[in-house]
Amino acid sequence: MFKSYIKEKFQIPPNEIDNLLYKTQVIVNNDIKNNLKVERDIEQGNLHLEILRILNSEWNEKRVNPEFVFRVTDKLFKIHSNNNDFSFHNH
Repeated sequence: MFKSYIKEKFQIPPNEIDNLLYKTQVIVNNDIKNNLKVERDIEQGNLHLEILRILNSEWNEKRVNPEFVFRVTDKLFKIHSNNNDFSFHNH
């Protein structure tokens, strides 16, 4: 799904950004709770959650554009989704 947005270069609907942010937060949180065992990885995961929290706040206040939110969310999603069965295609 991420690649289709990037390749097509079309506007990402705001409700999709909200959905991506929420699902990425769930994925990162689940990864921290269920998969990460090394303290350093858990700390990094918690930092990623904090980044998502700040990003979500900035997005809600309209201080960042959808493409920026999308790029950051995409990177964090890729880091944490490798160990997860959860997919953005499940609605």
